[in-house]
This record gives sequence, structure tokens and C-alpha cells, in this order.
Amino acid sequence: MDVQAPDSHAAPANPMWQRLESLRPSLPRHIHIQRRDYSGEPWYILQDKSNGRFHRLTPSAWRLISAMDGHNTLAQVLAAASQAEFYESADDIPTRDDLIHLLQYLHVADLLVCDLPPNTQELFARREQKKQQRWVRLFMNPLTWNIPLGNPDKLLDKLMPLARLLATRTMGVIWLVVVGYALLQAGNHWIELTRGQLDRVLSPSNLLLLWLTYPFFKVLHELGHGLFTKVWGGQVNDCGLVFVVGTPLPYVDASAATGFSSKRQRLMVSAAGIAVELFLAALALLLWLQLSSGSGTGFLRDFLYNIIIIGSVSTLFFNGNPLMRFDGYHLLTDACDLPNLATRSNQQFSYLLRRYAYGVSGIFSPAANTREAIIFTGYSIAAFLYRVFMLFFIILLVANYFPTLGLVVGGWLVFFQLIWPALKALHYVARDKQLASNRLRALAVTVAGASVLVAGLVFVPVPQSTSVEAVLWLPDEARVKVESSGEVARLLVANGEAVTQGQELVRLYNPALVAQLLSQQARLREYDARYQQAWVSDRPQAQLLEQDLNAIKAEVALLQTRVQNLVVRSPSEGIFRITRQHYLPGSYLRQGDEVGLIEKPDAVRVRAALLQQEVGLVRQATHSISVRLASNPAQEIPAQLLSQTPIATQELPSIVLGAQGGGRLAVDASQPSGTRVTEKVFLLDVVLGDFVQSGHYGERVYVRFQHPSEPLAHRWYRKLQQVFIQHFS
Repeated sequence: MDVQAPDSHAAPANPMWQRLESLRPSLPRHIHIQRRDYSGEPWYILQDKSNGRFHRLTPSAWRLISAMDGHNTLAQVLAAASQAEFYESADDIPTRDDLIHLLQYLHVADLLVCDLPPNTQELFARREQKKQQRWVRLFMNPLTWNIPLGNPDKLLDKLMPLARLLATRTMGVIWLVVVGYALLQAGNHWIELTRGQLDRVLSPSNLLLLWLTYPFFKVLHELGHGLFTKVWGGQVNDCGLVFVVGTPLPYVDASAATGFSSKRQRLMVSAAGIAVELFLAALALLLWLQLSSGSGTGFLRDFLYNIIIIGSVSTLFFNGNPLMRFDGYHLLTDACDLPNLATRSNQQFSYLLRRYAYGVSGIFSPAANTREAIIFTGYSIAAFLYRVFMLFFIILLVANYFPTLGLVVGGWLVFFQLIWPALKALHYVARDKQLASNRLRALAVTVAGASVLVAGLVFVPVPQSTSVEAVLWLPDEARVKVESSGEVARLLVANGEAVTQGQELVRLYNPALVAQLLSQQARLREYDARYQQAWVSDRPQAQLLEQDLNAIKAEVALLQTRVQNLVVRSPSEGIFRITRQHYLPGSYLRQGDEVGLIEKPDAVRVRAALLQQEVGLVRQATHSISVRLASNPAQEIPAQLLSQTPIATQELPSIVLGAQGGGRLAVDASQPSGTRVTEKVFLLDVVLGDFVQSGHYGERVYVRFQHPSEPLAHRWYRKLQQVFIQHFS
């Protein structure tokens, strides 16, 4: 915590000074003080070795503390620390109020050694006890609570040889080589890493495996922090478990690294956990690429893929995110010399609000210069927005698997994380003594600000659109398919030649099929002769032969059709395009193979797949449509709906729309086709305008449906309705 003296050094009459000036304070012996420069400004770090806490002092506060030896009275302490030659300007000289404020801070932090007069005890009212604070925090945020497990110092002492090895330059080079090589391999196998893996990660069986893997992986993360702290002389006196959304995660108290004079060492301790996770993720990636996808390695591949996800995505987006008070935050504060960034950023935002909105005078910014003021203000706003985003993300995550619990926990969190702070802010505006002379202005600004915010959410229209994936679609009547298997005997039409409906395109040869037809025809003649003879001499036998004769006739008719289909004909009029140039005469084609397509002058069609929560808005409120091809995303093509009636199905028109083909839609992993989705989708056809397509049918397409502008409140309300209908209807 920062202890700073106000800029003004005027010493107004303080009625308590008379009762305090005879005190002879001192600091405990377990206190260590070191000087540290932040952005060129001198500060002093006070370390309490009894509990591992650190306190940041201004030079004037340090001089006051330096004079507290247990013999000097407060008057003597103030006189010793107020020498003008110690300071660059008179504004930095400490005053009586500064000294009283410092005594209060030291007393609350259990750093003050002196006998306080009974009539001054009320000046030094302590904060709430830690146990009470813990229960209050748990009550306000039930998804995050911790259980201390004791002192891990003995375990870390036994692992010191490993710690010394990890801290060597050689290990740093190995880390760079392994992680760098893994990044190159990830780029080379990006499609393999992403295509179809999302479904496996989110499957119920893998979610359980992921939930069990995550805590053990984080043990190694925290062990990295502890070992790097110990190897440079720091103490790790506390470890335990913190439960986040029901998941037990380990933690160690590596705050002793704050006392390291070397910035490099402090940065290494902060980055140790991230480095361990990235290294393990790199090793898991390299091993995952070596394993085949056979049944014998399925569980191991899933386990390794979980490690890849945890060690890369989770680490970079959570632990490495400076907007959350995890490793990335401490890396940022140490690298940029911005200690207590989150606290000072909130103080800076509060200062701007009180000073310029409410008109409160006599308050001072925690920023030392304009650069810090901009950084603090921007960080405060960004951290708040990200915190709100994570709040609703957690609520939706819980509601997706436990709808009723998600509703209860969501209401609880919204009240204590958003509504309760807003009520406290209103109480400050209405009752705080600091605003006594500016209360009307503060109330007016607060009401006006709240009104503008509400009006912006409720009345100000914001552009909205729905973006989905689609496939460049070719109607069935334009596909030239083989209906009978056979060897290509002759190509009757050249590629790009105009054809008419029913025109012969390809002639196939299948001697086995022809022989089977001839055999069945001979058999048919035999049974027909036997039937004619039985009809004269044995009528009951003739009736039995008639049934066999009908079955043989049906089989002959089928074989005749298959033989006739050895001649592939054009399904419609247009331009014949061969899609499989390597299928030349002599190649064997199977039934259902596509050999070409018929291009028509008709407009090119795109088939889009929409989720249930998307299709309603697309049907009812779409005023324009634009399309971008995956092969040319820079070109935007206007389009329009071909039909307003969507097709509800659980079969995708193409594998590229599903997760196994790199698409966004979850598919049933048990189905090998890769087109069976887990929830119903709606197919809509879109016609492209002024676009000529030659081949590449089946290509991925990105479609954007532009809707009329709508206020955010209306959109959120509709989204909330969809969630309720989906889970509680």
C-alpha cells in the first residue's frame, strides 16, 4: 500500500496533536526498508518479515519513520524529518497531519510500537478482522473462496536443486528452443489442431477430464513461482487452494519477490508460472503430433490436447492477462514501474470524478505526471469492462450446465458486483461530508450521468448484424453424378462445352454388370418356359413359378436400368465442367461419384446454416446481405434471400460448416460423416448478385445479415429471453 504525504504542508490546528505529541513510537525489529526507483522517482519499500507484507513509502514518510527510534517524541520526529535541505520543494515537507496519518497507517498494519493514550484509541480504529473480511468476500462472491494449507517451505527446500537448474541460462535457452519449435509446428499443423477438436474438448467426458487435469497442471504452475522465489532468497510461507467456479486451484504466496532489488528477478518470479505452462504445453504439442489418431491412443491424445489448451489458451488469456490480478498484471507493474496499478487506477478515476465532475477541491491525483494519469484512467476503465465481461461469462457458463443454479448465482453476483457498488456510490454522493458544499452539483451530475447511460442503453440505436458461415452451394440438378459403377470407356463431351438436358456425357464399361444382366435374362427365359409348361399341366406349381418369375423380372429391370446408367447424361442444360480431370478413360468410378457439374446462367447460390437464436432475427429484420468468399475475403458481394422459409435439420449441407471441417457448429463426434450437428440448425439459401462462379463449389463463405439499428437494452432483453426459453421452457 502507498503512504504519501499531501502536497500542502500547512499545519492547521489539530486538537489531537496535544494528546499525541508526547508519544515515542518505533518500528518492530522485523522490518526491512530498501530504496527503489519507479520511473525515475525515489520510493522506499518497507517489508514486514513476520507476515511477508510490503508497504510503499514516499521519501517524506520514510524520513518520518527513520526518526522513530523509541526515544524521540512526535514533535522531535517531525522536527528531524522537516529539515528543508532534505526536500526539493516546500510542498514535500511533512506536516503534523501527515505524521498523524502515518501513525494511523502503521497502527492498522501492526507496525507501530508505542503505548497509546486511552483517550486517543478512537483515532486508530482498526479495520475489520481478517476472518470477518474473508466471510464477507465469500458472501459477496460465492464462486471464489480459498482454503489455506500451511507452509510449503520445507518442500521447496528439498526441491532447491531443481530450482537452481531452472534458474540457469542453459535452461532459459532450452525453453526458448522448445517453445519456439512448438510454435512453428503449431503453425504448420494449425488446421489439424483446430479442425474437429472443439467438439472433443466440450464433450461431457472430456469436460470431466479437463476439470480433473486443470488443478494438477496448476500445481506445477504455482510450484514454478515458489521455486523461483526460493532460489533468490525469498520466503514462501503460505499455500492453499482457491475454488473458482467449483474448480480447486492451488496457490502459493510468492509476494516475497516484491522485496527483490533486481527487477529481472521480480519479473522472472512473476513469469515463472506462465513459463512452466507454456513449456509443458509445447512438449504436449510435440508428443500429440507424433501420436496417430488410432483407438489405442485416443485417451492419451485427449489428455495431451487438454494440456495444450490449458498451457496456451488458458495461460495467455487468464494468467497472462494484465487486466486481471494474476501473473500478467504483476509482470506489467514491474516492467513499467507502476506498483499498485489497479488500486492507483481506481483512485485516479475516483479523483477525476470527484475533482472535475463533483467539484471537490483540496484532493490530489495519485498520478505523478500526465503519462501516469492517462495510463491509470485507461487501465481503470478497461479493467472494469473486462471484469463485467468475465462476470457475465461465468454466469452463462454455469447456466449452460446448471440452469437453476446459474440463475441464482447470476442474480447474486450481479447484485454484489454491480448493484451493491452502485448503491454505495449513491450513499457517498448523498451523505459524505466531503461533498457538503457541492452536494447539489454532485447529485445533479450523478442523476444526469445515470440518465444519459440509461437513455443510451434504451433509446440510442446501435448497428447490429448476424454473421454466419455458409457454403457455396450447387443444386442437385446441376451435379453430374455416376449412378452405376464402372470403368470410363469414353468421354463424349469436352470440358467447357455446352450441353442440353439428357445429352450423353460419359460412357462407362462394366462387363460384370452386363454379364449379370445377361445371366438374369437367361434365367428369366428359363422360368418363363417352365411357367408356360406348368400352366398346362400343373396349375398350383404354375402359381409358385409366377411369384419367382415376377421377382426375376424386377431384378432384370433393375439391372437394365443400371446398365443404361453406364451412360452418364446431363441433368440439365448449361456448360459442362469436369471437376475430376484425373478421371480419364480407363479410370474406375463408383456409384455416387461426382464427375462434373453443369454451369447455368442462373445466379450463384449460397446455403447458410443458422442457429435457432439467429434465424428469427434474420427472417424478420434483414435489410441487406453481404457475402465474402474464404478464397477472397477482401471482396464483398451483395446478396439477397432466395427463400424466407428456412429448412430445419440436423444434417449440415457440407462438412466445412461443422467443427470437424473447421466450422463453428458443434457436430456429433460419434458420427463419422462430420455433418450431424448436436442441435438443430436452419438452412437458408442466399443468391449472389453480379457474380460469376467457375468451379470451387463447396467453398466456405461468410455471410453477414445486416439488421436495423436497435438499442443495446432491447438486444440484451431478447438475448435473456432466448436463454430462458432454451433452458427453462
